[in-house]
Amino acid sequence: MQKIRLYIEQLLSENTILTLNHKQSHYIYNVMRLKYYDNIFLFNGKDGEWSGEIIKQSNKLAQVKLKKCVKEQQHEKDLYLYCAVVKTAALNNIIRQSTEMGVTHIQFILTQHTIVRNVNLNRIKLQAIEAAEQCERINIPEILAPINFSDLAQLQNYNFILCDPTGISPENILETNAIIIGPEGGFSQDELNFASSFCQKISLGKQILRVDTAAVVALALLNTYTTK
Repeated sequence: MQKIRLYIEQLLSENTILTLNHKQSHYIYNVMRLKYYDNIFLFNGKDGEWSGEIIKQSNKLAQVKLKKCVKEQQHEKDLYLYCAVVKTAALNNIIRQSTEMGVTHIQFILTQHTIVRNVNLNRIKLQAIEAAEQCERINIPEILAPINFSDLAQLQNYNFILCDPTGISPENILETNAIIIGPEGGFSQDELNFASSFCQKISLGKQILRVDTAAVVALALLNTYTTK
């Protein structure tokens, strides 16, 4: 049977009985067809991952009794992804893939070439939760409200890496905790000049990449070339 993992906001501890929400109850009852005493795994980003068994089941509300902690909570190194707002399909890819690759904070930025300027933060959080459930991660990224690109320079204690063809080869990058991905069409020259005051710049290669592809490539290079 497929391992069923769900994110839940309640505290997790031995013998605790938790009530799943309507969407989760529908999922395990109507989609996954779980039955009484079937196993399920829950995590909340704070108390590790716990195994439990279904003790009440319906398509409206289901209850789970926790049995034991199967994976201790682990501290994750902060990794911020700052990415230009993009259309829905690419945005969905960015949320899923960055969650799978260990990003701890996601914040969209508004640039001079940004076309889409509105994002649904609640929907994005749900997508991040779903990605974490599927990839067996026990934390979910924090989703932050969008900001203007120019406001990044005001943030403290960040070592920014900006991805642009004018940048250096990625093997020369220094330790970083913040990656910046621009919009389709790239940053304006004024923005690149401004970024020189607070960013390292790296090139992702000769090809012109979609925003969602660039995010994955940048995160993969970061995992390869920076220390853990």
